[in-house]
Amino acid sequence: MKEILSAENLTKTYGKETVLNGVSLTVYENAFTAILGPSGSGKSTLLNILSGLTKPTSGQVICGGEIVSALPENKLADWKRAEAGHVFQNYLLLNNLTAEENIRIGVVPGKAPLNFDRLVKLLEIDGLLKKFPSQLSGGQQQRVAIARAVIKAPRLLFCDEATGALDEANSKKVVELLHMLKSTFGATILFTTHNAQIASTADRVITIKNGLIAGDRQNASPVKPADMVWG
Repeated sequence: MKEILSAENLTKTYGKETVLNGVSLTVYENAFTAILGPSGSGKSTLLNILSGLTKPTSGQVICGGEIVSALPENKLADWKRAEAGHVFQNYLLLNNLTAEENIRIGVVPGKAPLNFDRLVKLLEIDGLLKKFPSQLSGGQQQRVAIARAVIKAPRLLFCDEATGALDEANSKKVVELLHMLKSTFGATILFTTHNAQIASTADRVITIKNGLIAGDRQNASPVKPADMVWG
């Protein structure tokens, strides 16, 4: 497996509260890695630091031999724009733009995007492109958000509780589509969740507890997303 991203002794404090307390890990290409933990465990903070949205208090994030976490804001913005895609729990679509327009704003000038028609067909939103977010269901909005994140062909796709606002059926569909994107386009996916069923579909499961890595295992027999069983 080829390393794509690494973190060394990451800490993050907010005032007197320590959220991360010395996390080190390596992320490998073309893998779906679940970061599993309860609310308040530090998993979203870890993802935000790895993806460049938040600076660590100490420690560093390295990608391609470059210390990403130490980059000045303009260089960090360039790295995020070119290398990282982000999918959030609450979609963050622009309400005054159609689904197609929301997707196309993800294209990075000067960088070859993924084939638009192939991507929207794969995500099953090709019939929704002229609709506005208010006309779409939660599951449809999340698929549009995923298309926006991956249209620029990022090396890394960061998903923070990406199914947290969805029901069981749509959650399964989104997870299934993310796995399909990994296999089709070679995406490297990091997905935070508190749902052990979603984690069971991943190639690797990193468990976070109290700001530390409590477990890190390769999943020898990942569950198919369609076979997940909600409790």
